[in-house]
Amino acid sequence: MIYKIKDSLLAVENQISEFDDIIYGRFSQFEQENEIKTDNYLKFNTNNVQIKIKGKKKILNAKVIKTDIYTIINNVISYIVNDENNIYMHSVVVSNSKQGILIIGNFSQGKTTLANEFLKYGYKINSSDQTWLEINELQLNQVLGSRFYRENDKIKFLNKEDTKENVRIDKIIRIVGLCDKGITSINEQNNFYYKIKQISDYCNWTNITPIFTDDVYLYDIRKFTKTFLSQISKIKLYNVRGNKDEITRKLK
Repeated sequence: MIYKIKDSLLAVENQISEFDDIIYGRFSQFEQENEIKTDNYLKFNTNNVQIKIKGKKKILNAKVIKTDIYTIINNVISYIVNDENNIYMHSVVVSNSKQGILIIGNFSQGKTTLANEFLKYGYKINSSDQTWLEINELQLNQVLGSRFYRENDKIKFLNKEDTKENVRIDKIIRIVGLCDKGITSINEQNNFYYKIKQISDYCNWTNITPIFTDDVYLYDIRKFTKTFLSQISKIKLYNVRGNKDEITRKLK
């Protein structure tokens, strides 16, 4: 498969059939190209993973571990997308006719759970867990959202038209922890430097997450993080913990 990602083409090949759904599902938001050749590739072979992006090669010399696939794919996409005004961020996006909300948080922290709460108030989900974001004249927008997600151990996909929607992001919710009972806390982060630090991990996670397939370092995607995040200082960031329904009602 050849995918158009930003201004680049990427050939994706997989020899391990048990991973077909995962690998090609992760690229399902991007448009496919036919009968076009490209020097960029991501090859999941039986005994190694070969990558070449913008002339830079990486080889992971072992059969890929399933939990590494997600990190590898998103590192490659981030390396293609990221610049001063574009970033590929670990996040979920929900929107209605009035606003878009970017939800960030660590893995299994509750991003999808909170997004589903917003559905009760007329929102839709535009990105399942990775979002291509663009900053234009200090306004943050979704360019493209991810479609692939799991629910009750089944692979599902968001509506492609929703993930392609240009969503204006009006606020960011950072999940510290969700629970059905307990005290709900919603705190707006106004410190410019803390705001950048609290968001940056979700831009750089593929450089932070350990890779077990091999000891090779993936592409360094951190170069533009500070420049990009410095431009979104006026967008409100809320750190939240507690009851998901109460959080949604107060921030919808």
